[in-house]
Amino acid sequence: MKKKLLKAAVLLIFAGTIPAAAESMVTGNFGVNLFGYDTTYLTTGVMYQKSVQTGMDMVFGADFGIHTEKNASNEVEADFLIPLRLGLHFPFKQKRVTYGFGTGITPTFQLEQSEDSAGFLMGPYVNGSVRIQVHPVMSVFLQYQQDLLFGEPEWIYTGSRFLVGISF
Repeated sequence: MKKKLLKAAVLLIFAGTIPAAAESMVTGNFGVNLFGYDTTYLTTGVMYQKSVQTGMDMVFGADFGIHTEKNASNEVEADFLIPLRLGLHFPFKQKRVTYGFGTGITPTFQLEQSEDSAGFLMGPYVNGSVRIQVHPVMSVFLQYQQDLLFGEPEWIYTGSRFLVGISF
């Protein structure tokens, strides 16, 4: 039942974007997530951005982060972080450069191998970005994002993300 609901939700999201293909953008990115300012995750991700009205875009995205370290047995253990992004982006377009401000929520899944545990965190984010048009259908961007997440065991988590990417 859950799989059917998930498939229906994904279909509805993408079906709504087909008529406005010229007003949408797909982005691939990589960067770092300074989670809690004590663990650094190397991240990669994808984001879909669709214009809702002039000067406001809706954003859907997901990142995949990994952090590795050696344990006492000299084996490499990996922790994973999967933050989603659901929000609004406000572009300020110039001739070739677009500045942007974004805000939304970040449902985040944390999988720690060393403790065999999984956690769920959620909270708001704000970000700022600079996007430079390098081709008629491609641009590169740099983004800084500040997260404030809530969940067990510490209940309050802050962190920063630095991303570089390409948009089509």
